[in-house]
Amino acid sequence: MTPAEFSSEGRQYIIPGTERPKRQMFKAEGKQLVVPGADRISMREHMARLMLKPIKPRRRQIGLSGTGLFGRK
Repeated sequence: MTPAEFSSEGRQYIIPGTERPKRQMFKAEGKQLVVPGADRISMREHMARLMLKPIKPRRRQIGLSGTGLFGRK
């Protein structure tokens, strides 16, 4: 049976999975809101983090059709 909730409007039925999520509150830092877990880092620290990551291509390289590697077919 579907759970019922009593409110000022009367009896209301709740369909599981359709509840509204609680609104997330962000801290204000000056005029700007800060997302939890996002901390400001210096450019030097950002570059250090990038250097720790392995380099990987963003897209696969595609050769020209009909040509082989170094002109070989």
